[in-house]
Parts: sequence; structure tokens; C-alpha cells
Amino acid sequence: MPDTTQPRATLKDIAARAEVSVTAASLALRGQPGVSARTRTQILAAAEELGYISAGRGPQHDRKTVGVLLRDIVSVFSHDVVAGIQQVTDEHDIRLVVADGRGDDETIRAEFEKLAQQPLHGLVVFGTAVTDAALRSCAERMPVVVIGRMGRPVRGVDIVSNDDFQGAKIAVQHLLHQGHSRIAHLSKGLLRRDGFVAQMREAGLELHAQVEGGTPELLKPAIRYILFSVLHEKNSPTAVFAETDGIAIDLIGAALDAGLRVPEDLSVVGYDSTRQCDMIRPRLTSVGQPRHEMGQAAIELLRNRWAGETEDKHVMLEPSLEIRESTSVPRFSDPDSPLDLSVGVKAAGQDR
Repeated sequence: MPDTTQPRATLKDIAARAEVSVTAASLALRGQPGVSARTRTQILAAAEELGYISAGRGPQHDRKTVGVLLRDIVSVFSHDVVAGIQQVTDEHDIRLVVADGRGDDETIRAEFEKLAQQPLHGLVVFGTAVTDAALRSCAERMPVVVIGRMGRPVRGVDIVSNDDFQGAKIAVQHLLHQGHSRIAHLSKGLLRRDGFVAQMREAGLELHAQVEGGTPELLKPAIRYILFSVLHEKNSPTAVFAETDGIAIDLIGAALDAGLRVPEDLSVVGYDSTRQCDMIRPRLTSVGQPRHEMGQAAIELLRNRWAGETEDKHVMLEPSLEIRESTSVPRFSDPDSPLDLSVGVKAAGQDR
């Protein structure tokens, strides 16, 4: 046991004991890359001997260190969720170690392994590129929270997610209220697509639902197909619900290039309600995720684990619709539609 009557060990003391540079000691203790696994172990052992950290769990004082693994550091989603994380960590003097997966699954898994080996008190992981087995193994050593949808729960792992199924229904409800009946969905996922189909079915418009895309590679051809249909085909979609704001913005740009007007010729709804929605013209109607609150919830789940919570939790937050200028009533009614405007409002429920 360290002698608590002695002054607290300094970084220089630890570097001298481990026979490494002060820079290497700093990198290892902050959980940053730049030192080998062997050197890191040597430094942590020296820090423990000097009473700077205890049993590999971080500094002996009460300050916690949390790792955050982002899927892509440049995304607006990541930025806003991290802002929520930082609000709570600042309030409770929690240190953050952030790693960037650069949008690549292999990189994400490699960065996860690096973080999992560090002396952290908890880990927040964006997305589900990390395998269930890796998450379960890490959760045996420290609390783990996943931000995003998971195919199935993993023992010991808490989850924070947005209700994507309901968010998609909200988007379709808005378009139904405006009188649209032929609605297309640009999709690369499942839950938002399922919510789109479910709401169209509830409104009696399942046969008027059109799903395009399915994979990221097919999205651009899908956009071209929808615009060709609007320009040249009878009973083409009068509105499109896009799975993300980025897809919606690509659609609006392509529509304008093709000589179509938004929303006069085609209404468009996005998903995420990022800052780009207010930067384009027309401004984009979009379903907003409570990104800031998602970050706050993730850290609160970790704090609950530190306080002794053992039950796995799934916090699901409700989306909301931000109505802007990219949607309006359709120019022409659809004579084949089983749904007029009044019926559409009744079928869809109250607008948000």
C-alpha cells in the first residue's frame, strides 16, 4: 500500500520509476496511443506502486476516466451527442478519452480493442460495428454503453437509442396530413423502413408505398429512378421520406438539377434534423433525434453502474418532427388514391 503521508507522486516520478520519458508516461496514463502494450503495462505498474493509480482502475483520487468511441468524428450526429456527454462529464469532473472510427468498421473494431485495454472506468461506443463477444468481454471489466440500435441485447451492456420506428411513422404522418398518398422511401436500413411501411399500411396505402435503395451503393441510382418517375411517369411519388438528412439533401440537389421544384413538384422529409437542414434552400423538414440528451443519458448510465446498478438498461428517446419549407400539399390529387385529405388526417393521427 502506498504511504498516504507522502506527497502525491508526479508524472516525473512515474516516468523515472518506469524508466521511460515523461511524454510516454503521460500518454499511457491518459490512455492515448503512442506507447507499446509492454511499455504501457510498465508505466501503469509504476504508477500503482507510487499510489498514483489503484489496480489499473485509474487515478487513486475520485476522478473517473471514460472512453468514447465515435463512428465518425466529422458527423453532426457525433458532434451533438458528444456535446451532451461533455455537459455531464464537465459537471462531474470526468475525464474523456475520444477515439475516431473514421466511418470504417475495421477501424472501429481496432480502436475499440485499444480502448478496452486502457485503465478506464467506462466506455461509450457509437454504433454496432463492435462484435457482441467483444462488448461482453469488455463489460466484464468496465461498464459499457452503446449509443444506437443493437440487433439483440448483450449481457452487461447498456443501450441508448432513438425510436427510429416511431420517427419514420411521424414523417409519414406529416406527409399524409398534407394530402400525399404516393410516398417513396429512400432507405439503407430496417427500422425506419419498417416504420414507413407500417404507417402506410395503417393509412390503407401500402400499395402506394415505394421503397428504394436498400444499400448505400444503390442510393444514387434510386434517386435517379425516383426523379425519372416524377418527370415522366403517371402516378409517380409526390413525396419522399429519406432515411437521413444527407440522403434528403442529395435528393433535393438532384431534383433541382433535373428542373424540378421542391416542394411544389416533390415534397422531401429527412431524418436527424441536423444543422444542414437550415443551411439549404428550401430548408429541410426533418425528424429530429434528441442527440444532446442521448449523450447525457449515456454518461448517466455509467454513473449508475458506478453507484452499484447491475441491471442492464435500454434508454429509448422519442424523436420529434421539425417542419420547414421542403414539404407542402401536392400540386395534383391522385384519383386512384383510396385516401383523401380528411381521411388521411384521421388515419395518421395528430401532427407533431
